[in-house]
Amino acid sequence: MTKDRVQTILAVGIIVAFAALVGITYANSHPHPADSQQYLARALEETGASNRVAGIYLNYRLFDTLLEVLVFSVAVLGVRHYLQQSKGMSLPTLSESEVVQTAVSFLTPLALLLCSFFAIFGHISPGGGFAGGVIAASGLLYVAIAHGMKAIETRLNPWRLALAEKAILLSLLIFLLVPVAVGRIPLSDLLPKGTPGQLLSGGSILIYNILIAMKVFIGAWLVIAAFAQHRGEL
Repeated sequence: MTKDRVQTILAVGIIVAFAALVGITYANSHPHPADSQQYLARALEETGASNRVAGIYLNYRLFDTLLEVLVFSVAVLGVRHYLQQSKGMSLPTLSESEVVQTAVSFLTPLALLLCSFFAIFGHISPGGGFAGGVIAASGLLYVAIAHGMKAIETRLNPWRLALAEKAILLSLLIFLLVPVAVGRIPLSDLLPKGTPGQLLSGGSILIYNILIAMKVFIGAWLVIAAFAQHRGEL
């Protein structure tokens, strides 16, 4: 199976899943203006997330968050497509000092650790998938600055990363559609709320944060890589 065919299949799957999600959600939702007043009063009880912000944007306002993820995906796709069509510049490869490379060896693991912490504990403490993904991409940027883009691309194939980004988005959409199989509306939380403050609490918010962190991490890095390729080097 060719690369173009795989990408086409993933793209069609994402469009179909999102269209189904929009249609079924719109047909089954009956919002009431007074519901917004319950966010702070009943957020902990209804979402199980100690972090009220996470409880709102990954439970009450999950549909809005999904649209933000889709907008980010379109932005990544647009940047990569446009820069691939443009002629890049030719810049000399600069070798960084040992001081920079040593600093990166400490900063990058810290960035990845913070990403994991924000994604896993974002529902019970400040953080979340969006912040975690950006931090992880920044850590990879440090490595690229110290060792060059080619050193990273030999280990992280851009095409495979782009494929993984689309697969994660498709997995998120399918996960949000799973409630339909048990007779509930999309975006319904099927996992138990758990005990607030514990790791296994907040229903599906933990899964959402992890998937979003992976999605933002790969997407942000693809944008950085596209600009670096267009420029010739970082």
